[in-house]
Amino acid sequence: MKIVLGIADGNIKIWEFIENDIMINHIMFSKRRIEIPSERSFSIWVDSGGYQIMIKGENIGIEEVATRYKSIDAEYYMSLDIPISDPSMATPKLVEININNYLKLTKLIPEKKIIPVVHLYPSKLLIQAVEEYISLGNDIIAYGGIVPPLLRKTRLRLKSLIGFLILKKAFPGVKFHVLGIGSYLMIRIMEALGAYSIDTSSWRVKAAFGHIIIPGLGERHVSNRNIKFRTPKAKKDELDTLYDALKKTGFPYIDEFYLLLKKFHGRALINAWVITKVNNGISKKSSFLSLYNKLMGYKEMSLEELMKIYDGS
Repeated sequence: MKIVLGIADGNIKIWEFIENDIMINHIMFSKRRIEIPSERSFSIWVDSGGYQIMIKGENIGIEEVATRYKSIDAEYYMSLDIPISDPSMATPKLVEININNYLKLTKLIPEKKIIPVVHLYPSKLLIQAVEEYISLGNDIIAYGGIVPPLLRKTRLRLKSLIGFLILKKAFPGVKFHVLGIGSYLMIRIMEALGAYSIDTSSWRVKAAFGHIIIPGLGERHVSNRNIKFRTPKAKKDELDTLYDALKKTGFPYIDEFYLLLKKFHGRALINAWVITKVNNGISKKSSFLSLYNKLMGYKEMSLEELMKIYDGS
């Protein structure tokens, strides 16, 4: 599975450290010019700002997105969809608007590779939308708008993941990119579910909060600040697990391990390395293991069974 690293600015030139693809947000890119080499061995993906629209109420028009996209040298650009926070908000009219937005973008900037996006629609609308995009010649389709349910652990958390299983079951030959999936453990789950690619900014976001990612377990905080973290503090044996995994996979700054833990930049480098280079699966100690096992059971179900659960849950 391809792991795309989301960046917010050029303060950490992660592409000089790990040559994974990167994802930039055109809103942030316009505010803070990020100098990325034109000659590169990795691809650049550009996000449309759908998350900002959903969470912050940003008002961005299709023409403005097209103008910004023209100024960015990248390989992939996300179509601008109207995001939803609950499947009940999805209507045939909304799906039609989103398809029309995709068509407008492809006309305004035909030289760019625009990736269509589907959201947490009712199952029949979800399938119809993907069928439409396939008929237009798309080989990659993005599944978006699932980050808020995952973060908030609402009833939609499992539903959003079952929605992805429906896509994989209905269209086994299509490459599905999952937008902003987040944590190390969710990345492992999406890999097991068959995602073609995902993007994540968690390597940087977690580091800013004083957190590091322990392979197999997820995040732990190493900050000495007087803050009440919901995230557990890293134990010595967990730090040993992290150190051993970094050393085994050739982390270039292993001799500076304990110094890096104390700095944002260092934690970000460690987190990015763990996300992209270390796959220890999901530990039996992790709270995500039950979710993983449940999804593996759903994975064996038929499309009809999944649709019934998804629409009725």
